[in-house]
Amino acid sequence: MTFKNYLGILGALMVIGGGFSPMLHIPIIGNWNYWDIDTVLASVVYALATLALFAAAGGKFGLLRFCGWALIIVLTFTFVAVYFKVTNYFSFIPLKKLAAAASSIIKYRWLGWGLILSGALIMIFFSKKNKNSKSA
Repeated sequence: MTFKNYLGILGALMVIGGGFSPMLHIPIIGNWNYWDIDTVLASVVYALATLALFAAAGGKFGLLRFCGWALIIVLTFTFVAVYFKVTNYFSFIPLKKLAAAASSIIKYRWLGWGLILSGALIMIFFSKKNKNSKSA
């Protein structure tokens, strides 16, 4: 296995670790990871990370790059959905300032988001073909 294979495996493991890391902190309830936010999106992220793990081990760098881009798209969609959910979570409160103050107590935990994003970027940028390498 080459250095690129190991970097792809590292990127996939970073995505898996980021999915299990805290991504949101909700008072009284506690920290939420990807699985607590949405099980369907978490299943997609874990499936893509597993596919990327096998692609990196097998040397399929095109598939690894595809998984990296797909993970970034899913992560962006999740972040936008979580942002809108957090801002509208207390919309049942009739006073807008009180609802905004209640929404501000939900905090983002950036460790999980950052691990997933950096793992996906490692998969994308380190799976490119070298210009000097010859194909057999």
